[in-house]
Amino acid sequence: MKISPADTIAAVATPPGEGALAVIRISGPQSLQIGDRIFRGRRPLSTAPGYTLHHGTIVNQAGQDVDEVLAAVFRAPRSYTGEDALEVSCHGGLFVTNGVLNAALAAGARRAEPGEFTRRAYLNGKMDLSRAEAVAALISSRSERAHRASLEQLRGRLAGTVEEMKSGLKRLCALLEVDLDFSEEGISLIGKPEIDRKIKEAKERLERLAETFKTGRIYRDGVSVVIVGPPNAGKSSLFNALLKESRAIVTPIPGTTRDYLEETLTLGGILYRITDTAGLRKSEDPIESEGIARTFTSAETADIVLFVDDVGSDGLERDALIGSLPVTGEQQLILVRNKIDLRSRASEKLPRIDHVQLRGGIRTEVYLSALSGAGVHALAEELVHTAAGSEVSAGETVSVISQRHAESLGKGARSLGIALESLNAGMANEFVAFDIRESVSALGEITGEITSEEILNSIFDEFCIGK
Repeated sequence: MKISPADTIAAVATPPGEGALAVIRISGPQSLQIGDRIFRGRRPLSTAPGYTLHHGTIVNQAGQDVDEVLAAVFRAPRSYTGEDALEVSCHGGLFVTNGVLNAALAAGARRAEPGEFTRRAYLNGKMDLSRAEAVAALISSRSERAHRASLEQLRGRLAGTVEEMKSGLKRLCALLEVDLDFSEEGISLIGKPEIDRKIKEAKERLERLAETFKTGRIYRDGVSVVIVGPPNAGKSSLFNALLKESRAIVTPIPGTTRDYLEETLTLGGILYRITDTAGLRKSEDPIESEGIARTFTSAETADIVLFVDDVGSDGLERDALIGSLPVTGEQQLILVRNKIDLRSRASEKLPRIDHVQLRGGIRTEVYLSALSGAGVHALAEELVHTAAGSEVSAGETVSVISQRHAESLGKGARSLGIALESLNAGMANEFVAFDIRESVSALGEITGEITSEEILNSIFDEFCIGK
C-alpha cells in the first residue's frame, strides 16, 4: 500500500448495518476544508478550534440534505492520526452512512485503505509500531485476558520494556567501544567477567520475554480443546454440559456424532474453542470413517485433549486408544472418567480430580457425570489451570501477544549468544559490540524503529477499514 501524506482519506469507522449512530472519519491536510464543502452549520469547520463539537447538516454534491449530524473537529498534531481530522456522527444504516461517506469522497477525500488511519498515526509519531498492532488486537479481542493483554500493549508496556533493554545494550556497546580507546594505554574500563554477566542477563531476559508468547498466544487466539474417546462414552453430553446448552445430539446409539462440532465459551477470562468429535472405533461406514479421520486431525492441532471414557471401561483398551492419538509433549491430555452416577461405589469420594504419576509424566484424571453435571465445574477449573499454568515468566510484567515480536526477541537473544561466543573466543571488543548492536536492531523491529515496507503492509492490511 503506497500512502501519500498529501491525500485526505475518509471511511466509515463503525460496523455496517442498522444502528442508532455511525461515525465517518476524515483525516488529512484538507479534512476541514472538505468538511466546509459538505457541512452546513453555524460556522465553517475550518475556523473552529480543535476538540469542539458542531451541530449541522451534511449535503451532497447536488446540494441535497443527507443527514442531520454532529461533527467533531481535531487539529494537528492533537488527533489520533496527528493530522487535521473530522469525525462525523450520523444516524446508522447503510443508506445514510454511505451518503455521508460519498459526499466526503465527492468533495475531495480518498477512500481509506485498511488500517490507514492507524498507519498514519504510526508514521506521524503518535504511537510506535507495537502500540499500532495492539489497536487491531484490542478490536479483535474476544475474552477478558485478550482484552487486558492488548490494552497493556497499547499503553506501552511492551514498548517500555523493549526500550529499557535497548538502552542497557547500547550503554554496554558504548562502554566496549570506549574501552577499546583506553586499551592501547593499558587501561581497562570493564573486565571480561562483567561483560559476560551483562550479556548473559540480557540474553536470559530476552528469552524469558519471548517465552511469554506461549501465554500471549492463548490470550489472543484462545485455547483449542478437543473432546475425543470411544462411542457412547459421553463426549457429546460433556460438550453440552460445558456449554450449558443442548448443542450436540445425544442418543444411546453408538456413532451418532459423525462430524465435529465447534463452539466457544469463556472460562476464567480465557476464550476456549471446544470441539466435539466422532467416536474412535473401527468402522466400515465411509461417512463415519471420515468423521473419525477428522477426530485425529483435530486432536493433532489441539492445545488440550479431553479423552472421555466410561468409568467402568477396560483400561487396556482405553490406553491403546490414547496411545493411537497424535498428541505431542507440547499438548495437554486430560482423562475424563465419565458416568460416575452409574458406575461409582458408594464408598468412593466422587467427583474428584487425580494426578496420576506415569512413566511419561503426570496425567490428570477427572471423575464426573456429564449427565448430572457432578464434577463438570471441577473440570472447567482444571481447564483454566491448565491453560493459565504458563503465566508470564517470573520477573516479567508483560506478555507478548504477537508472533512477530516473539521472533524479533528470539533473534535478539541469538545475537547475544553469538556475542558471548565471540567474547569467550577472545575476540576484540569491537566484534562483541557488533553482535550486541545486531540484538539492538532486532529489538528495534518491535517498535518500528527498523521496519521494512513489506512488514508494514502485512501488519496494516489486517486492520479493518476505518481504523
